[in-house]
Amino acid sequence: MMILALAAEVSALRERLDTHERLAAAEQLPTPAAVENYGPSDSVEAGRAAARRAMIDRVTRVLLEPESSRVRAASEPSE
Repeated sequence: MMILALAAEVSALRERLDTHERLAAAEQLPTPAAVENYGPSDSVEAGRAAARRAMIDRVTRVLLEPESSRVRAASEPSE
């Protein structure tokens, strides 16, 4: 459970960092108020949702997959 809690915190930090980067790209100061009031567009939110889903998939795969499968996959050559 601790791993899932840490993954949730990392996900939240990634979204806040993304907000900072988008504010900087728009030449806005990333003040606490600007970060809190930032409203991502539908496309940005869709990208964030996809990133969250990918993180959840990676974390839960490692937690749920039998260790023998992980060892076998790690020893196979990558493409």
